[in-house]
Amino acid sequence: MKKITVLFISLIIMASLTACANADNPAPDIADEDKLTIKMEFDKDYDDADPFVNEKLFTVSEDMETLIAEGTLNLDGESVILEVKNNKTKEILWSSTWDKEVQSDTFSISLKKVKSDVEYVVCLTGKKINHAAVEITFDSNLVQEREKPLQ
Repeated sequence: MKKITVLFISLIIMASLTACANADNPAPDIADEDKLTIKMEFDKDYDDADPFVNEKLFTVSEDMETLIAEGTLNLDGESVILEVKNNKTKEILWSSTWDKEVQSDTFSISLKKVKSDVEYVVCLTGKKINHAAVEITFDSNLVQEREKPLQ
């Protein structure tokens, strides 16, 4: 009985030490250079149309239950709408609007059930813009920016 008790206590101590070692060395995050950051910017000379529109395409290499992104927006102008849409169906998956000047407003994007065979578009639409800039960093190395739409 004494040997079993010593063995049991030894196992508890080893488990505790392992847990402490893992707490000091957590699993590594995805390196920033492996994450995609989409940057869009325009100023009053961007286009002669009002509203201004800037779009970037992206896909994912694997189906995902949830895709998270963090972003920052700067706006000197009347308003902007930032949307993430299915590029083929134009279904809006996420949207936010800013109706005043902002500096470094941070936001989070959460997209559910993202599919590898679907192309997505980040669309920034602004009215009476002097300057607008957005940066969105996806929290996954499975996201790739596209230059041309899928055929």
